[in-house]
Amino acid sequence: MCNIKEGVVISFRTIITNWRTALLWSIYALALIGVLLHIFYIIDHNPVNHIWSDPERHWVQGIDTQRNDPMAMTDPVIYQLYIATLAKLTFKDPALVAFYTILLSLLAPWIWYRFFRELQPSKMVAISGGLILIWLPSWLGIYSYFMQETLMLPLLGLALWMTWRCKRKKTVNSFLLVIFLWSIAGLTRGICIPMAAIATTWLWLEQAEKIKKALGATTILLMILGPLIVRGYQQMGVFAPHGMGKMNVLYAISGKQEVKITYRRQGAVWYYGFGSPATGQRPFAPLSDWKTRRTGRVIADINIDKGSEDWKTVFEKNELTFSEYLWITKENLIFLFFAESWPDCDHSYLLHVVSYWMRWLWAPLGIAAFVITATFWRSQKRHLLLPSIILGWIIVQGLLPLAVNEGRYRKPFEGLLIAQVVLLLGTYQSQKRPESVN
Repeated sequence: MCNIKEGVVISFRTIITNWRTALLWSIYALALIGVLLHIFYIIDHNPVNHIWSDPERHWVQGIDTQRNDPMAMTDPVIYQLYIATLAKLTFKDPALVAFYTILLSLLAPWIWYRFFRELQPSKMVAISGGLILIWLPSWLGIYSYFMQETLMLPLLGLALWMTWRCKRKKTVNSFLLVIFLWSIAGLTRGICIPMAAIATTWLWLEQAEKIKKALGATTILLMILGPLIVRGYQQMGVFAPHGMGKMNVLYAISGKQEVKITYRRQGAVWYYGFGSPATGQRPFAPLSDWKTRRTGRVIADINIDKGSEDWKTVFEKNELTFSEYLWITKENLIFLFFAESWPDCDHSYLLHVVSYWMRWLWAPLGIAAFVITATFWRSQKRHLLLPSIILGWIIVQGLLPLAVNEGRYRKPFEGLLIAQVVLLLGTYQSQKRPESVN
């Protein structure tokens, strides 16, 4: 009888082992196909063929390293440096641009996979999360364009990876590396700054050697931000090391559909005007024809030589009331979670069509992840840093009127949400494993 039982157990274990091996090889095969998809897609949809509007702005700002016009000072500096490097390495040769863009597009899911491995104990769950990101249409489609998200996504993943590595190692050097990487990510897209504040503060509070870490972090921040503060103040008359965000804030709080701004500096004059692509969309289509109530145009005339004086005047004229804040915030949340991502919204591309329909997924998945995390908070109380970072992103990107939101701004949330699902699955498996052994 014992021999029969042992034989059954051995056979069952063999089946499980073979099933896991087959599943793992299937995942590897899907990952390889996903890599090939990145290669062929970017070759066929090369970003050098889409240099217009914002992609053109980013390209021109990068190749002309001496530009100091107000728009060049509005955007954070790191993506400009990336484009400058890319332009120098490729001389805009399509094959070379495709080569480096493919590497960047593949670097993002690999870095996030390494973050998932650091985040929770299951290798299989981490591989599955990385596989999802390889195949995620919204993360691949954006690499057909010169947009800041193409660099921000891998940098955000790298900062998160090193944050959880620092949680494990608890050393001064690992903490200072986190400070540096979050600084670079924040200088690529400003939304990384509040996430950086949460992550680095959390690490500093829970770890020892606080004085060393505080002094080292202050030194790094001064070395990175100090020159940018001087640069920004010289050119724009305000302190803005991460880029001039006042125009975006004015546009957001005005409740208008377009913004028109005139800059003057030492006799030179620049005229800019634009409107968010989200305000021309119907984010609930085809279920509803709802559209923004924003109308008209907010106008500003800024003499840079006066510092922040003209900015103060124009913000006083467009002071936001509480009732205005409520409807503007409601629309911002709608745009953020349901608007189509732009410029990767060409429906002649199958990938963009799939991404368009997948926009319905993220809000329900986010709510489900929040409910599960809250329900099992006792088992998750040691893993609250990631939900805190996600909550910080929602508050700043969704509830603060810092910009008119677009579907493109949802991309970091997609990665963070997948990371939270990976965390929940990985911790659940680790808690169930001892029971299965018994």
